[in-house]
Amino acid sequence: MDLGKLKNELVNQSQSQYSLLGKICPTFQNEGTASVYIDGRKLLTGESYSVNAPNVILQNSIAITFDIDPTKTKILYVGFVELI
Repeated sequence: MDLGKLKNELVNQSQSQYSLLGKICPTFQNEGTASVYIDGRKLLTGESYSVNAPNVILQNSIAITFDIDPTKTKILYVGFVELI
């Protein structure tokens, strides 16, 4: 059995190349008031999107794009496992 640790990242701005390198089973959770697109998939406030690919270490990058509205907060949590 491989050993890993749970990690979390906060994303609060759009990124054209958000790296998934080394991440296992990332979950994206929109806690802001702005909608956010994860690789083209729209997440509304309170919604989450999980990549259920156990035993796969991701190697690519994806686009994270927040709706443009300065009155709305941009808070996207990304939780994932990283091998030790």
